[in-house]
Amino acid sequence: MVLNKESDKEQVRNEVFGRVRFYACPYAVYKTSVLGRGFLFIQSDSTLATMSLTIPKDSYGRATNTRSLLLHFLTLGEYNVEVCRDDFEMAMVRTKLEEAVENYDEEREVIILMRYRCGHVAVGRSKLVTPDYNLCRRLGQDYYAENNAASLQLNLDDI
Repeated sequence: MVLNKESDKEQVRNEVFGRVRFYACPYAVYKTSVLGRGFLFIQSDSTLATMSLTIPKDSYGRATNTRSLLLHFLTLGEYNVEVCRDDFEMAMVRTKLEEAVENYDEEREVIILMRYRCGHVAVGRSKLVTPDYNLCRRLGQDYYAENNAASLQLNLDDI
């Protein structure tokens, strides 16, 4: 599948995030309470087109590997040091990302930076999974406080 129109790409990004937002939003809220303002950096070793498939199959109709997302929560300082330093393409979205991080309502929204294997990169914002910030914060505390991993991996085909 080829995604040529920006509206098609946006729809796929929204669908992908919609599948993981119950996990991603509490993760972002918890990390914000620990690290301060920042954003979710969502990466996949799948292409955006592969992520658009209901059931991922190769050109012969065989099931492909499980599609997954790797979520990191980064502050802008971490982004500058860990991502932009070695990746010119990611530095290109820095201004838009910085503006979003500085202006979002952390009790209602989460900022997202997505990058896919095909090179597709997008910055956006989403409403929290639940309108109750305190519930989202509590879920984040319950799920992630004892997890010292630097990232969260979500297998889309297992959700």
